[in-house]
Amino acid sequence: MNGKKLIALALSLCLAGSITACGGSTGTEQKAAADGGSAKTQLNVATELTSATLDPADDWNSWFVMRWGALETLTRFEDDGTVSPWLAEDWSVADDQLTWTIKLKENVTFSNGEPMTATKVQESLERLFEVTDPNKGGNGNPWNYFTYDSISADDEAWTVTIVTSEPTVDLPGCLAYPWYGIIDVAGSADRDIAADGPICTGPYCFVSNDPEHDIQLVKNDNYWDGEVPFETVNVMKLGEASARAMALQDGSADMGINIAASDRAVLENAGTYQIDVTGGNRVCNWFINFDGVLGNDTLRKAVITAIDGQTVCDVSTGGSYTYTNNVPVPGYDLDNPYSYDPEAAKAMLDEAGIVDGDGDGYRELDGKNIDINIVATTSRQQDVIAQAYGVQLEAIGIKTTISMPENAVDLRVSQGFDLMFNNEVTTPTGDPENFLKHWYGKITDTSFNYGNYHNEEYDALYEQLIGEFDTEKRTEIFTQMQEILMEDVATICSGAYNFNLCSAASVEGVHSYVCDYYWVTKDITPAS
Repeated sequence: MNGKKLIALALSLCLAGSITACGGSTGTEQKAAADGGSAKTQLNVATELTSATLDPADDWNSWFVMRWGALETLTRFEDDGTVSPWLAEDWSVADDQLTWTIKLKENVTFSNGEPMTATKVQESLERLFEVTDPNKGGNGNPWNYFTYDSISADDEAWTVTIVTSEPTVDLPGCLAYPWYGIIDVAGSADRDIAADGPICTGPYCFVSNDPEHDIQLVKNDNYWDGEVPFETVNVMKLGEASARAMALQDGSADMGINIAASDRAVLENAGTYQIDVTGGNRVCNWFINFDGVLGNDTLRKAVITAIDGQTVCDVSTGGSYTYTNNVPVPGYDLDNPYSYDPEAAKAMLDEAGIVDGDGDGYRELDGKNIDINIVATTSRQQDVIAQAYGVQLEAIGIKTTISMPENAVDLRVSQGFDLMFNNEVTTPTGDPENFLKHWYGKITDTSFNYGNYHNEEYDALYEQLIGEFDTEKRTEIFTQMQEILMEDVATICSGAYNFNLCSAASVEGVHSYVCDYYWVTKDITPAS
């Protein structure tokens, strides 16, 4: 902690001469002197997670490039789930349901002072798809949301036209996803984007990035959307929630990301901290391997009947999750056909002949002891939930083994699991279609259909979504799809994650958005 404090206090001394990408800065010392030494010029943030690189096209790193206030998108999400303009002013789709016209705002500039033209937006989007092209070894992530036949720019009209390869109902929401953040490709050509970050339009610019320690940013003097409140931002990586709470208490952090419930209680009692908790659209669900022992319908249904999801959320995780009645996408109030009843779970197994035949305390299936392999990590209390599930399943005679590998992705793709933890935003584009694609049986690639689940009725409903622009009809289809997933026990949902941002009295305007793309924003200011 002492090292973190020193970095936070001395940052203003080491940033001078490192900020050419942002067009220059006065520096915190000079600014403080101009204000009589009383102005707060640096925002200090304690976080649990950082990005491996600063290239928005690389894996999931765009989230953090946006979260730290550098990257902006054409559209953005409001707390009610609606999509609103950001760098764009408006948009429309033609009768062919393929041709989208995006009208840009005319006053946007990049941090190097260059105007954000339609051509630069076109170049930014084209670079994203080029770098992530799965046919060229790219990660293919943005391709899962939409693909295009063409992108064209009209600089005089300030419009970008995107012709999608197939009808994409949620394209405005797709463009709010951090992957599609707009960068100055030409202006970033001489930079090591992975190490130094691209030229963006946000209020702050990257100076240095040490994924295991600290990230430093400075004010964008060319910011297009009002005054930037701080001269510098220092992001400190503190993996333990208690360490982040201590940083708030000892003054080395103004803002803490995801403080544990017990530590939040301490901060609440102090009365000088703002605690903003949001039950957003990120859920914890467990993928089920249908090619393993849980492919047995009775066993799978007994397992979910034996799990007390409400207690796991409220007690085991200390309220870090809100139980969602096993509906994968929050916001749907559906009846769960398998409510918690361990005695019913035992009877279900007994009737099916899944019993303890050798007297060792564990039930067998097809002559072999059942041993459910639960794969989790320590992130977002996956391990806590896994252990709670293990205890509850042991109570009905089901043995479990909890695996916590360094690289869970490999096990997921190879299906080396029975239950695998997943923590995912279910409506990343304002619409759950892409999330519900995880159970689309015609996708045989286990890197997306993780559990190799198949249901013809579900597949037919999913296919109805393509080209369906009517919101009410889409909601009806989403409801039916989730009812099928619940009936089949195609997944086990632990609950919606209660994300939180906590802040000290030194700052104002910290807000935990339902969509957790926006952490450091221009609205966070020194306390008045």
